[in-house]
Amino acid sequence: MRDFPFKYFEDITLSVIVPLYNEGAHVAANLALLEAEIAGYFRHYEILVISDGSTDETNEQICGAAGAKRRAFFFPSNRGKGAVLRHGFKEASGDFIFFIDGGMEIHPREIRTFVALMFLYQADIVVGSKRHPQSQVRYPIYRRVLSFIFQQLVRLGFNFNVTDTQVGIKMFRREVVREIGPWLKADSYAADLEILGVAARLGFRTMIEAPVRLDYFMRGKRSLLRDLFHTLRVGCLLLLDACRVWWRLRSVPRRQ
Repeated sequence: MRDFPFKYFEDITLSVIVPLYNEGAHVAANLALLEAEIAGYFRHYEILVISDGSTDETNEQICGAAGAKRRAFFFPSNRGKGAVLRHGFKEASGDFIFFIDGGMEIHPREIRTFVALMFLYQADIVVGSKRHPQSQVRYPIYRRVLSFIFQQLVRLGFNFNVTDTQVGIKMFRREVVREIGPWLKADSYAADLEILGVAARLGFRTMIEAPVRLDYFMRGKRSLLRDLFHTLRVGCLLLLDACRVWWRLRSVPRRQ
């Protein structure tokens, strides 16, 4: 094991939740990359791999890539990211709970930065953001436009200061996860938004944004036309889900 760059890395326990859906032949390599990044810096960790009703070879790849510090869960049908995260939150035992999308569009080396920011700012939540000044992001202009419009609507309708809610990489203190868990209901596209909205209502307002490196063109699997249609469809569904989340948040007690 390499020397720890920060002394506190030795002492914390880290839970990493990895949602997966039809990642196929990439699963073993992605999990190996993730664990190499974690094991080089953290002594006490667990990786919770959750297959959300995958119908390709993902489940077989997960079983073939088993590790001593990995736990695998298999949903019989696709339930959505929110359901996966709620299950992961219940199973996680770490002082800090982190999730990263299983496609590894964002490199897991960012975990170290998230932990450092968590300690530096005594944060409740660290949120990956494409709009952070230090982020290095390449993705199509139509995705940029739709993302900007959605985030402006979020800024107007939700009372927390985060410029990008939808990047699939976030870290939480265990206390935050314990408090927000009973209030989480969203299964699909607005799960990230609901998590941050509930946390803010319950008084966890120290949300720090972290830079990410994301090159969509290196990972994109769809043609331009198919991706445009998919993006518009997801955008409409996300907007509907966001409205439902906004309405449900009215029942969450507001704490200072």
